[in-house]
Amino acid sequence: MLFCRESSPSISNVPLKLPNGGEGFIQIEPGEAFGRGNQPSTMVCIKVMESIFKERKVENVLDVGCGTGVLSICAALLGANMVLALDVDPIAVEEARINIKKNGFTNIQVVYDSLKGVHEKFDLVIANLGMTEILNISDELKYKLKDEGLLLLSGIWLDGQKEMVVNRFQELGLYLDEELYEGGWIALSFKLN
Repeated sequence: MLFCRESSPSISNVPLKLPNGGEGFIQIEPGEAFGRGNQPSTMVCIKVMESIFKERKVENVLDVGCGTGVLSICAALLGANMVLALDVDPIAVEEARINIKKNGFTNIQVVYDSLKGVHEKFDLVIANLGMTEILNISDELKYKLKDEGLLLLSGIWLDGQKEMVVNRFQELGLYLDEELYEGGWIALSFKLN
């Protein structure tokens, strides 16, 4: 089970199972932005990320609504060569930059922009947002995927929200590849046909 250990009152250590079987930790300095690593939607998302990186090579990742940068840092530690962390909140962008520097990664770029400002395509697109936000940007999320790319969504309640999200992305031509539940939350991984 994924958990956070507190190393000080203000820093969370988030453990990861690495693709080579080892373990790693990232440190998150929480602030006003979302993401200490201990929220159930984040934890279930990280578990699916561990599975994805164990099963396939992921060159580049887009983290939509990066918050503190916890998922971006996890992607880099799991083996992504390049991560683009995106947020429309300037406070989140600054906090993500602090956490990325704290963890020593140079292959993560944090950008203050909306998804419409991104023109590249990615092996993995992650969005740990609420269901409404996910559905509002569903078309844009799809078009950021490379062929055979994966879309990982979290921030979705198991009761009542899963079906709406699955139906929407199936309408867009993606199919459900993996799902994982934790504490009433679900992470859904979709693959582009």
